[in-house]
Amino acid sequence: MPTHPEDDWTRPMPRTHGSRGRSDDGYDERDGGTYDDGYGEAPYDDGYDDATRELPVGRRATAADYGYAEDEFADERWVAREYAEEPVPQAAPRGRPPGGRPPLQRRRRRYTLRRVMAVLLLLVLAYVGSMIWAVTSIWNSIERVDATPTSSNRPLSASGTNFLLVGTDSRENLSREERNDLVTGHAEGARADTIMLLHLPDSGGPTLISIPRDSYVEIPGQGSNKINAAYAIGGPALLADTVEQSTGLRIEGYLEIGFGGFVEVVATVGGVEMCLDEPVQDEKTRLDLPAGCQVLEGAEALNYVRMRYGDPRGDLGRVERQREFLAALTHEMATPGTVLVPWRLHDVGTATGSAMALGEDTSMWETVRMALGMRAISNGEGQSLTVPVADANYMTSAGSSVLWDEEKATALFEALRNGEPLSIEP
Repeated sequence: MPTHPEDDWTRPMPRTHGSRGRSDDGYDERDGGTYDDGYGEAPYDDGYDDATRELPVGRRATAADYGYAEDEFADERWVAREYAEEPVPQAAPRGRPPGGRPPLQRRRRRYTLRRVMAVLLLLVLAYVGSMIWAVTSIWNSIERVDATPTSSNRPLSASGTNFLLVGTDSRENLSREERNDLVTGHAEGARADTIMLLHLPDSGGPTLISIPRDSYVEIPGQGSNKINAAYAIGGPALLADTVEQSTGLRIEGYLEIGFGGFVEVVATVGGVEMCLDEPVQDEKTRLDLPAGCQVLEGAEALNYVRMRYGDPRGDLGRVERQREFLAALTHEMATPGTVLVPWRLHDVGTATGSAMALGEDTSMWETVRMALGMRAISNGEGQSLTVPVADANYMTSAGSSVLWDEEKATALFEALRNGEPLSIEP
């Protein structure tokens, strides 16, 4: 057996190679020689050229070149390079392309996808931030008023939630010229010109109930009078207290809007379309509208919902027009082009917010619920009706008043309180 002048070939030793593609372990190995690795002598052929001690270019070393079984050699494969000074990298794990890198096309796709996802994330964050800005601006623009009833015997909470919606004849923010243009008159103070009760049941559609402003009721601590006098005497709190005592329904939220605010809100949405079956004329407000569909704003919109002398049904006809107009206005305000566009929502919302007032105890969530309830009404869901009336021209010490039908009115409010279906005709 051939021996090396310096080393003993019979000593067990793993066969290794240098990083330059040459054998540099100190052995002078030649094809045809033998070595003893502890398992007996065997012919040795390392695959190197005996003269240059290099593998041919492109020649891949095999397990047999080093005396290993295939599974022992799986992670030690390498290929000789054309230039001896270039390091020979280890082969990549199975299933990966040489060099361990994915194809360039796949890398580009992943890079492009990451960029697209990053841009989309930034857009979503910007949109959410804009919506938060719009909603916050709207909420901060709303005035607060004390609308909490003070009676010690307030009705207990029952089925559903009740909100009081009030339109006043306040001219406080109108100039003399605006009062003349809108034909509002110059009366001082404020009275409840429109009174509505919005009932949101625990399940099912909402109910919007108009309460005629001339309804003859008991005002706590003030005796019997027209219900709108409660606002003139004690403001929102006394009006809410009067409604609670008259209906037996607990008021959870309060919203109010005046003449000037109403006109501004209508102008913000570009007017409201109303379709009239017959011409409408009212000498007192100088209102003159032809039959058919038309867009109302400014003085026409305001006087359309206020007019009663030109309506053969008087106050009862007016409350019906008010409900119809309010539903149409809500529909205009709740379009996707307004609600889903931050800057548009900001403009319409702040104009509306600055024109109305909320009860001090009315939360943002309750305000949202009111808006959703009115939107449902505008879409034809739920019911819209007027408190049942026995006499629309009932003579009292306060003048011509509206007398409720006690039996039907009691049944209506009892059904709402218990969450039962309404058994009366709207």
